[in-house]
Amino acid sequence: MSATPQTTENVIEILANLQVFLRKPIIKNKLLDFYKLEKDDQIEIINLVLESIPNVDVSTFQELITSWFEVLSKFDNKKITYIMQIYLEEIVKRSDLISKLIPPVNKAIKNMKEDEKEILRICFLETLFTINFRKEIIKNLDISSLDLLKIAK
Repeated sequence: MSATPQTTENVIEILANLQVFLRKPIIKNKLLDFYKLEKDDQIEIINLVLESIPNVDVSTFQELITSWFEVLSKFDNKKITYIMQIYLEEIVKRSDLISKLIPPVNKAIKNMKEDEKEILRICFLETLFTINFRKEIIKNLDISSLDLLKIAK
C-alpha cells in the first residue's frame, strides 16, 4: 500500500466535505473493497485511519463517522462484527484514542435510525463476546456508551 497518515487525513477531509448522497456510495464501495483485501492490508488501512484521528477536526470526523456507521449497518452482521473486531484490536493498542473517539461515535449512534442502532449494538456486543480483551474495552467506555449498548458497568 502506498498510503500515508497524511494522505489518509486528506481523504478523510475530502470525504467528510462531500454531500451525504455522494459520501455514502463511496464509503460503501470502499467497504466492499476492504472486505476483499488480505487481513494484513485491512489492518494497515485501519491503522492509517486511527493514526490520522488526532490530526482531523472532530466535527469533520463526526459527519464521516455517522455516514460510515449508517452504511456499515446495511452490511450483514458477520461483516460488521469482523470489521469491529479489527478496529477494537487496533484501538486497544492506542488507549489514548478511546477518549477522543467515544464522543463522536456516541453522537453518531444517537442520531441514527433505531433499526441501524440496534444492528450496530448487537454486532458490537457480539464482537465483545468473541474477543479476549473485552474487559479492557468495557472499562474505557463512559456511561453514555454503556447506556447506548444497554449494558451496566
